[in-house]
Parts: sequence; C-alpha cells; structure tokens
Amino acid sequence: MIRADLAWRGGASGHLAKLPQAITSPGSLLRILIFSQHFTPEVTAAQARVHPIARLLADRGHDVHVITAVPNHPEGIVHEGFRRRAVVHKELDGFRVSYVWARPSPNKTMASRLLLYGSYALSASLQGFVAGRPDVVLVSSPPLPAAAAAAAVAARHRAPLVLDIRDPWPEVAVALGELTNPKLIGLAERLERGLYARASAIVTVTEPFRQHIAALIDDPEKISVIPNGTTKLWLDVGKSEVDRAGLGIPNDRFVWTYAGNVGLAQGLDAALEAAERLGDGFQLRIVGEGPVLARLRERAAQLPNGQVEFTGLVQPELAAQYMRASDALLVPLGAHPTLAKFVPSKLFDACAVGRPVILAAEGESRRLAAAAGAVLAVPPEESTALAGALRRLREEPEFRQRLAEAGRQFAAGYLRERQVARLEQVLRSVSSD
Repeated sequence: MIRADLAWRGGASGHLAKLPQAITSPGSLLRILIFSQHFTPEVTAAQARVHPIARLLADRGHDVHVITAVPNHPEGIVHEGFRRRAVVHKELDGFRVSYVWARPSPNKTMASRLLLYGSYALSASLQGFVAGRPDVVLVSSPPLPAAAAAAAVAARHRAPLVLDIRDPWPEVAVALGELTNPKLIGLAERLERGLYARASAIVTVTEPFRQHIAALIDDPEKISVIPNGTTKLWLDVGKSEVDRAGLGIPNDRFVWTYAGNVGLAQGLDAALEAAERLGDGFQLRIVGEGPVLARLRERAAQLPNGQVEFTGLVQPELAAQYMRASDALLVPLGAHPTLAKFVPSKLFDACAVGRPVILAAEGESRRLAAAAGAVLAVPPEESTALAGALRRLREEPEFRQRLAEAGRQFAAGYLRERQVARLEQVLRSVSSD
C-alpha cells in the first residue's frame, strides 16, 4: 500500500498518560476506540483501511481515538521522533492517535514478529485501560494479538467489541508459509475462535472471508461484509493527463505499473518473467517496497536496461500520478487457493485512475471486477498469459479506453465514504444494545 499524506498537528509526550476523558457525545454520536497494529505514517494494508475509517468517522462527528504501535514498518526500526518513549500522542484529520511502545526488529523472523505483536498488545492494553471509557471498541486484524488487546480493553470498560477482519488469520499466514509450527497454529486458531465468539459484531472485506468466519461461530448473523474501496483522491487523478517526462516515464515504451506492497502474496516473479518475454518496447515499473523487493531487483538487473524500473515508496498523490501516467496497471495475487478469497484493496485505486487494469488473480477479485468488465483478467503467476494481455492492450487502443472507463465506473461504486456509513450503522447498533 501507499503512504498516506497527512497534516500533523499537536505535540507529543513520552510517558504513559491518561488522555482527557472524551466529552459525552450528543444524540447518536459515539466515543470510538480503535486498535490497529499498523497505522499512518506506515505503509500497510491496515493503514490504508483504518486511516480513512478513522477520518470519516471523525468527519461524521464521532470522538475517535486510535491506539497503534510506534511506526517501524518496513525497516523494522522505530521512526525518528518516536524513539525512547512509552507513548506519543498526535492529533490528525480530526481524531487522536496514541503511538505506544513496541519492539520491532530489522530481522523478519517469526520470533521477531511475535515479539513485535506481543509488545504492542501489552502497551496498547495499558494505554486502552487509561484512555477513558469508549462507547465501542473497534480493532483491525490481523495480527490476532492486537485483537486480543482490544478485547481486554473492551472487557475492562464493559464496552462492545467489533472486529474488522482484513484477512482470516492464521489461515493466511499458514498459506504463505509464514507460520509453520503446529503448536503455534493450534494456539492461533483457538484465539481466533475465542475472539469471534467474544465480539459483539464482526465486519470483514469479502464474502469468502464471511463464510470462513461463519463456520467457526454460533451466530453468523453478527457478521457484515464491508469491502475495501477507493477515495476521491484516486478518482480525481483520473480526470486529467499527467506529464510522463516529468516523472521519468519514457514515451517510446508501453509502460505497465504495479504499485503496492512487494510481498509474498503478490506473485510478482511472474511479472518479471513477463517483462523478459515482452522485450523492447515495454517497461515494467514497480512502485513500492516489501520483503521480496531485493530478489526482484537482482532478477531485473539481469535484463536489458530499461525493461524494469523501481520507484520505491512514495506519497499516495505521487503514486497515483505514476499510475495515471502509465499505459496499463497490474493488480496481481499469488496462485495459492487461499488467496482466491482476497480482493486486493489496490484494485479499486488502480481502476479509479482511468487506466486499463490487468488482474492476475482468481476467485473473489476476478468475480467482482471481471463481471463488471472493469479489468482484463489472466490467471495468477502465468507470465505467458500476462505478456499476451499486455501485447493486446498495446495493439488495441480502443479496447484500452473501454476498459479504463469501465474501471472508473467500477471504482466509483466502492467509495470508502459509503463503506464507512455501513460501518457506522454496525457501531451504533452494538453500542445501543
């Protein structure tokens, strides 16, 4: 995901402080306490979903307080300005954020991840206990320890708990090979079921995820599907053309761009293989960072100069500019069956900017976008099919235009403002029980 652009306001403190008790909200306005392991200024799927939720709920008049870990992703090093402090308080976009101490590591092992998750859960619980009684507690998961911390705080304040399940964990971690220890898997599965049972309501992002959760609980009626979506930023970028030369994008190549996390779930090795197959006249541009970036750079270095370019991590406005300046966009997922349940959040932003989108995925994302005529779908991790799709797009400009227009219509139907209105209804319903 792409870094959020924020106007920071307010000061910071370096001790575990009790924040001022929120003013009682009139009418149906709520005091909402949100837990998220990752948040702005980090670049993660959690941040991309939770920050708009917090901002839009605050815009609707609710008192919103986010408790998150000190920013440390992806480097595994706490950002400057957040070090050697138990908690740092900020105010942005109309809501409060408390960044609590956590123990990250540049070495991304299962042990270091568990230490990061556990340290955040402990610090977040302590901060939540003294933060003032909320009307409702909302937590975005994974990871599960963050949800466990939110459940403890909700119990302490006798407040309803709402789970926002972006990925069903540990199923995804097992599928990607990130979690292999049978004892840890069993422990995580028990924690998952316990949290589902404890929650007053559960929201998730796809219908397959809803089905997964429903099979594990006695009350599936408490589950709502609230998908990801795009924002006005991305739709506005699609209204005008962009100076390619100013962004260093060549005019003599057909440029196709991937923007997002460069991770295990994306299956980007196939994109490098397709770039090699396509040869001169095409250029793959990768915008973002992630755990497989170094490997992709090594492979790209073996290709002729200019066939693959790496831009790195950029602000969302600039990422949108790179995407709008491209001839086509790639939204990929790996071929593992579990990933067929996903709908990448970047799909909606890619469609919004008005460029033809190639979706290299199966399952739910293909069902939604291809059925709307919003993407050119190819099988995941199949470089031959991907290369063929790109050749077709280059050779058929009218098809490119039709695909781009259908993509914008598709994205406009998934505005985050609409999704937050649905979430607001869920929060109000459980807070009034």
